[in-house]
Parts: sequence; C-alpha cells; structure tokens
Amino acid sequence: MLYSKKISCTFNKIARSFGLIAREKTHAALHLSSIKGSMEQSEQRMKSSEIRYRRLFEAARDGILILDAETGKIADVNPFLVEMLGYSYADFLGKNLWELGAFKDVAASKAAFSELKQKKYVRYNDLPLKTKDGRLIAVEFVSNVYQAGQEEVIQCNIRDITERKEIEAALLNASAELEHRVEERTAELQTALAAINVLQEQVEAENLFFRRELRQKYQFTRIIGQDSGLRDVLRMAEQVAPGNTTVLILGETGTGKELIAAAIHDMSPRREHPLITVNCAALPGNLIESELFGREKGAYTGADTKQAGRFEIADGSTLCLDEIGELPLELQAKLLRVIQHNEFERLGSSRTVKVDVRIVATTNRNLDEEVSQGRFRQDLYYRLNVFPLTVPPLRQRKEDIPMMVHAFAERYSKKLGKAITSVRKETIRALQDYPWPGNIRELEGVIERAVILCVGPVLYLTDELKILAPLASPSDKQTLEETERNHIIKILFTTRWRIEGKDGAALILGINASTLRARMHKLGILRP
Repeated sequence: MLYSKKISCTFNKIARSFGLIAREKTHAALHLSSIKGSMEQSEQRMKSSEIRYRRLFEAARDGILILDAETGKIADVNPFLVEMLGYSYADFLGKNLWELGAFKDVAASKAAFSELKQKKYVRYNDLPLKTKDGRLIAVEFVSNVYQAGQEEVIQCNIRDITERKEIEAALLNASAELEHRVEERTAELQTALAAINVLQEQVEAENLFFRRELRQKYQFTRIIGQDSGLRDVLRMAEQVAPGNTTVLILGETGTGKELIAAAIHDMSPRREHPLITVNCAALPGNLIESELFGREKGAYTGADTKQAGRFEIADGSTLCLDEIGELPLELQAKLLRVIQHNEFERLGSSRTVKVDVRIVATTNRNLDEEVSQGRFRQDLYYRLNVFPLTVPPLRQRKEDIPMMVHAFAERYSKKLGKAITSVRKETIRALQDYPWPGNIRELEGVIERAVILCVGPVLYLTDELKILAPLASPSDKQTLEETERNHIIKILFTTRWRIEGKDGAALILGINASTLRARMHKLGILRP
C-alpha cells in the first residue's frame, strides 16, 4: 500500500515536469519566432537602406570610388565616374588607382594613398586626370576613410571642374584684356592731354601780346584821358595790381579815385571776387565799426541780428576804404591791427576772425597834415602809404576835357533820348578855361544839365560857369606838390628808376642825387 503511494507520487512529479518542459518549449518557440521576425525586419530595413544608398550612389553627379582601405583595390564605382573618364565598370574593379591610366602620375598616386591611410582624409583642389580617349580634365579629389562593419573602406569623391577653370581662365583673360585696353586708353588720353597742354601753352604764348594789348585797351575803359600824369598813374597801378601791396590813392574830390581802385582790383589775381567798397565818410561813427567788422546779435541796442562786416565779405578779395581820412581816430587802431595781422573781432564777440583781404584806400585829405594835427594815426598812415598814387585834378588835364565832354554828351544823349552830334568850339574853350574845383564829377554834372536843356544836335552851355567858393590855399599848395611829384615820377620812369649817374634822373632834373632822394621821401615816391 505504501509502495503504491510512492509510485503514484513519482508519476505525478514526472507529469508536472513534462508539463513544465512543454510550457518552456512553447515559450522558447514563441521567442524564436519573435527573434526571427525582428531579424526579418532588420534585414528588410537593411535592404531598404542599401537600395536607397545605392540609388544615391548611382544617381550622384560626382564621381565616386569605393576602395578597400587595406589593399587600395577598387571595390565599387558609380556610373557618373564611368561616364566622366570613359573607362568601363570592369576597368575599375579590383585595381589600384595608380593602375588606371586616368591617374597618370603613379608616384603621386601612391604617395596620396599613403597620406590618406595616415591622415584618414586628403583633398586636392586641382588634380589632373586623363580620360580613356586621352583628354585631360581637372578635378577636385576628396577622400576619407570610414568604418563599414568590421572593415575600413575609402570613399573618393571626384568632381569635374574643367568647365569652371575654363570660365575662370576666360574671366582672367577678359580682365587682363580689359586692363590692357584701359592702360592703352589711359596712355592715349595722357598723350592727348599732353598734346592739349602743349597746344594750350602755345596758344597762351602766341596770344600773350594780344592779351596784354587787350588788357591795356579795356582795363581802364571807364577812365577817360591821355594826360601824361594820368598815364603815369595808370602805369604804376598796373605794376602794383598783381601783388597784395596796400595802395593809397590820393586826389581831390571828383578825380575818379574809385575808378583807379576798381582798375587795380580788376588787374589783380582777386578779380574773380567782387570789389567790396565802404565809404568811411558816408556812415556815422557809431555805425562804421559794425559796418567794417560786423556784429553779434545783441552787441548793442538795436542789433537784433548777427551781421557780417565788410572785411568778412571781402575775404579773398579787395576792400576799398573810400575816404579813409574820415575814419574816426578810435577805429584807426583796430584797422591797423587788421592790416598788420589779418584778424579782428566782431562787435560783441571775443572770437578772432581770420581774413585774407587786400586794402586799397582813397582820400582827398592831406594825410601828412592830418597826422601832424593829431587827427590821423602816424603808424596807420605808414601802413597805408606803402604805394601811394596821386590822381591829377582836372584843371591839370585840360587836353582831356574835350574827350570827356564828348563821352558824357553821348552817354546822357542816349539816356535822355536825344541826338546830339557835336559840341560848339566856344563851349569846349569855356570848359577848358574853367578851373573845375569839383573835377570830373562837376564836369559830368554840367554836361548832363546841358544835354537836358539842349534843343538841337549841337551841345552848348546855357549857364555861365561860376566858382561857388574860392579854392583854399592848401589846395594850391597840394597842386604844386602833385605837379612836382608827377614830374619826378615821369623822369624816374624814363630812367628806369635810376637816380645817379650819367643817365640818372638827378642829372636830368638838374639837382643832386641826395636832394632828389629827399624830395622823393617827402613826396612819398617809392619804386614799384
């Protein structure tokens, strides 16, 4: 009984063991089936990847070589490289690069392969290859080593750059040709410019005389007269005009001093700028400073705006200080500083203004006497009296009166719409006998009145010429000095400013050379 129970237990244990084994086998079968499915999926993915990369390999527009990294043998080549080099697929497989005719430099190819194995990467930007039909092409060659499973492989990417190099070479040639043409054109232009410069110099040289003649003819068009004293003044004005020398023009009222000043400016290098004139006698003393030097806003009562003075306006040009003898004494020091240093300050400002101005001054006063009387600064007088010119009065130019009369008669006849064709001889004689204390300005006024009153083609005087006031004795004295001065200057010009010797001015004048020098100093005569 007991034995039967033991047998029964044993059979039960065996049965349970077989059940466990069956279940484990079932589980193992299921696991194997799962592994098999995963392997099939992986294999399918690998096939898909291989197909995808194979298509990329075959469709690439660069040549691709796959090499065995250990032996250097070609394992694969894409169709584009086959087409590029003209070799067949079989010509590539199983061969080293240097065994192909395309890589004609065997030593360089072996060296490149050794470098690639060492560095794992090489690049050549311009490598020559030879196609099967013997045509040379230029390529970019890039190689790198990478791991493929348990093996190392080499991938070589080859890009044909022959067309690009040809375009670059064509561009370089075109650029060089363009530069050559530019150089040739520049040389032609320089030659033409040199020829133009030569022609210009020739024209200037050929026309130098004519320009001088025209300048002589037209520079004094507003100045009428042929008097020898006037011609001396004009000749000296022409000599001093090209420089920056300060000029002092002396003469009685109405002699045309402002015309001489304008002529000096017109013959100077500053003629491209307008002549700036300020009449020192026409402005009250409290306004002339701001007129000359300018003012800042609020400098004084009524100065509502900033104003530039005549010196600033005349920068680079000529400033004519008309009737300089009327300038207030307190402004003369400031004017002296401008002449000496070319700088000043506006009214109401501490900022110094720099200018480049040439001074031409005129006066009807005897500045020597003004200095002695303390009405004019001696240092300013010396600064102004560098190159004095004395315009002769009309009473010393009687031979010029007929010319002036006809000129004024023609001017006012046109202005007033009359047809005056001649002047009575008696009228000319009367005009020449008159002393003209008002000089040319007075003569012009007399002719204008005569034209207005004239009823026919012949000009005559309807009024008797009368001197309103006797000439003062200082004027007589000044006239004598002017006569002496003009005569000395005339002789000096004829001797080319030679004072002593056989052909000197002193001998012609009949005086000692020392006496002549003393008279020249007293009369303010300086050699130009």
